[in-house]
Amino acid sequence: MGTWISHLRIAEACAERIPELDQTAFVFGSLAPDSGLPNADWSVFDPPREVTHFTTAGGEDHNCRDLDFYREYVQPHPPEQDLTAYSFSLGYFVHLLSDHLWMDIIGLPSRQQFARLFTEQGENEAWTRLKGDWYRLDHLFLRDHPDNPFWKIFLDAEIPACPLPFLPQAAFAQQMHFIRTFYQNPEPRWFTEEKFLYLSQANLDDFIQQASRCCIKILRAIRLCPPPAGIESALLLLPAADLAPLSFPLGE
Repeated sequence: MGTWISHLRIAEACAERIPELDQTAFVFGSLAPDSGLPNADWSVFDPPREVTHFTTAGGEDHNCRDLDFYREYVQPHPPEQDLTAYSFSLGYFVHLLSDHLWMDIIGLPSRQQFARLFTEQGENEAWTRLKGDWYRLDHLFLRDHPDNPFWKIFLDAEIPACPLPFLPQAAFAQQMHFIRTFYQNPEPRWFTEEKFLYLSQANLDDFIQQASRCCIKILRAIRLCPPPAGIESALLLLPAADLAPLSFPLGE
């Protein structure tokens, strides 16, 4: 659910606390879950989101079983065994956490504030309208932050091998090329002077800080003590106050 640059911003904050990671693998891993190849209107993906995002069938990102991924692909493979694969998989895990946080902190209040839009336009059209603001903010951020990992790491690095068996390398590589092109060669429509009706820059920045704190807290906690059995999402390890949704108005 989160934008690609929001994922990179959160990954950057996490990486600052774990400098021993393979930074390139971590960055690519933080974008890898969105490697399902889309159909014409981006409503269906191959592999489907149930596979790439560990959601229940037809579920949204707040139904993510991120700890199922962690237990199978991160915890059994320590960094001293294969630092690159570990860093990639940990980045993937942070992406799953970030999507869940985005849905809880931005997505759910967006449904509430813009309920009429969702009722009148339907799910796909409403989210498309909201994402217009989200991706405009991405492009403006990249324009104003030439030191972001997108420019310093992601854009020119060789696309690594994906170590996860459920994600085809061809799909992963194709989507990484798409993300590069999408941001490197932006269309003029992303730089209009229109107001941000659905999400302001200030609210996005607040989300990045809040989500980064949550992810860092989770990574620290499960590194010290494996998550309890029976818990599907690491967000359940956090106090409710850490997950407080953004307040209205979300836009300007």
